[in-house]
Amino acid sequence: MLRRKMAESLTVRIFLITFFILLSAGAVTFGLIAWATPSTYTAVVTDDLTAQVDALVEKLTGTALEDCGPVLDAFIRASGAEAMLVGPDGRMADTGSQLAVRSVYEDDSMIVTAAQGDAAVTYDASASASEDTVAVTMSEQATVTAKVQFAGQEGPCTLYVTPRMEAENLAVRALVQMAPWLLLALLVFSLLCALVYSRYITRPIVRLSGIAGKLARLDFQWTCGEKRRDEIGRLGRSLDEMAGKLSAALRELESANRALKGEVARERELDRQRMAFFNAASHELKTPVTILKGQLSGMLEGVGVYQDRDKYLLRSLQVTGRMENLIGEMLAISRMEAGAAPLRWERVELSALMEEQLALDRELMEQRGQRLVPDLTPEIAVTGDPSLLGKAVGNLLSNASLYSPEGAEIRVWCGLLGGRPALTVENTGAHIGAEALPRLFEAFYRAEGSRNRSTGGSGLGLYLVRMILDRHGAACTIENTEDGVRTAVKFAAGTLSVDLAETP
Repeated sequence: MLRRKMAESLTVRIFLITFFILLSAGAVTFGLIAWATPSTYTAVVTDDLTAQVDALVEKLTGTALEDCGPVLDAFIRASGAEAMLVGPDGRMADTGSQLAVRSVYEDDSMIVTAAQGDAAVTYDASASASEDTVAVTMSEQATVTAKVQFAGQEGPCTLYVTPRMEAENLAVRALVQMAPWLLLALLVFSLLCALVYSRYITRPIVRLSGIAGKLARLDFQWTCGEKRRDEIGRLGRSLDEMAGKLSAALRELESANRALKGEVARERELDRQRMAFFNAASHELKTPVTILKGQLSGMLEGVGVYQDRDKYLLRSLQVTGRMENLIGEMLAISRMEAGAAPLRWERVELSALMEEQLALDRELMEQRGQRLVPDLTPEIAVTGDPSLLGKAVGNLLSNASLYSPEGAEIRVWCGLLGGRPALTVENTGAHIGAEALPRLFEAFYRAEGSRNRSTGGSGLGLYLVRMILDRHGAACTIENTEDGVRTAVKFAAGTLSVDLAETP
């Protein structure tokens, strides 16, 4: 568990490393103190004792040997050390001190003892090569020696002072007894320091790691906002900059992707429309071709009614004309879809254009007993291709006449509608079913359920009108009125010469 935590969490690793470093440093420091305390204490005690001995020597110099006992006792009480005075003859001097080291002779050897209270410390002393001298050995003692010249003495005496070292052992024992408590304090201190240090070090790193995770999930709705001026601060600002650039690039890619999807959808729709157009075109052409073939075969073989060649030659010519018109419209549509028919932009006056088309269709309307009611405002102009606009207006007028009964009224208006050039064509006496209205601008669609050609329509007239008006930025709508059907064309922009009423 701990190994997995260490592998997955930087905070845990830094915490454990810091904890062990602090704990090890404290343990090493405690060990060094315990190791150096005895020697350091001995050196300090020896230095202090040397200064006290120097002061003692100053006091003893010039005094009589028998009078120095009280001075030595006061020194021993103050310093807590052992003192021994050896005369110039090498024998232990009798100073009369109660606390100093004194000699006791047993047989031919000398035992040197020192008494303080109830305690007794014994030192080994052995005779030297001379009978009149004593060699003193004080094992494991930092002995301080000094020469003292007493009054009435021919030579100086030697003063031996040895400190008591029980305090050193007490200091070491005290450190050993305090070791568990010191270890506990060191453990708690190390834990707290490691916790604070690891959180302080890893908190910005963990935060940047979370931000990097959001970056990986393409979430750019954040800012690092790092104010630090060190490497972590620069990293945070770099992440902010990278997130901004990635967000902008992603938005551009999404926009391009949407545009591409739109293009693909439009291409698919165009392909579908082309396929539907060609399927409908082949169907529309098949019937007249079959009729024409049957009539020509019957006339060549002289079968039945086809013996009257003049009659059926005229009918064949009519079928050929209808096929010619259909093929012409299909070619025009094909060129417009492929962009092979460039527009010839020039100023076109709508009223004049509609008068020209009315002149062409007036005879057809008179033959059908229909009454024309024009209301054309002069000087209403748009910019466009006059031939294409003429074809569109002609198709609208032809549809109004062909799909109206005899005696119907054809109302034509041209003027301003909503501040823009517009025209309407309304025929009375006819209505279009609600289900057919949305499909009137589809290729080869005719509202009659029988799809007969009594009206002479090919189903491409309104489809061609929509294509022409789309290229001129105009909109065309067809709706039923109380009297009949109204077709309205409204141009997006045009060159206006007069400001007239906006309603027909």
